[in-house]
Amino acid sequence: MKQCLVMLYPGLCNFEIAALTEILAFEDDWQVTTVGAEQCAYQGEDGLAILAQKDFSQVDLLAADLLILPGIDDYHEPLADPRNAAFLAQLQTTAKRPIIAAMSSSPILLAKAGLLADTKFTGGIFEETYAKNPFIPKQNLVRQPVVVDNGIITSSFQFFREFAIAADRACGIQMSDRFLEPARTDRPYTAEELTYHFAG
Repeated sequence: MKQCLVMLYPGLCNFEIAALTEILAFEDDWQVTTVGAEQCAYQGEDGLAILAQKDFSQVDLLAADLLILPGIDDYHEPLADPRNAAFLAQLQTTAKRPIIAAMSSSPILLAKAGLLADTKFTGGIFEETYAKNPFIPKQNLVRQPVVVDNGIITSSFQFFREFAIAADRACGIQMSDRFLEPARTDRPYTAEELTYHFAG
């Protein structure tokens, strides 16, 4: 069974990773576990609380196949908790480590853990944030929807679909470019196109 860990912290943005976790939920050989500095409920930016099934001490990060970091409404609180960067710093290794999929502003946590020093990245990070946090290697910033480098996938919030596709493909899951594509506007849908059948 392949293991995916979803890292939780206050102010996380669930919608940015929901397409990715939804795909994994329907893969028979993947197990998704939420993990945080504490085994508690973390309130997301939408007001919904998500339970960390385990705390950092209860998981073997290097044994995971995929680590997902959702975006963060206000990065200050998770950044101020040293347990988050310490957990991620385990990934500074030449040994096998999980694929890392970090959305929107969460690459700031990767930078704090020293994981972006030699890695190209993107994200939904304000320009002022770079100036206030010189540990972020802005010279490695690539202004593209999704950037994949050194086993780290980064993206900004509006490209959640492309982020999910890139992460799934990195995990060996076949994904169509048309996954979650926007509704077409050039012609109406037929009733047949919007009729569904259970194939179980």
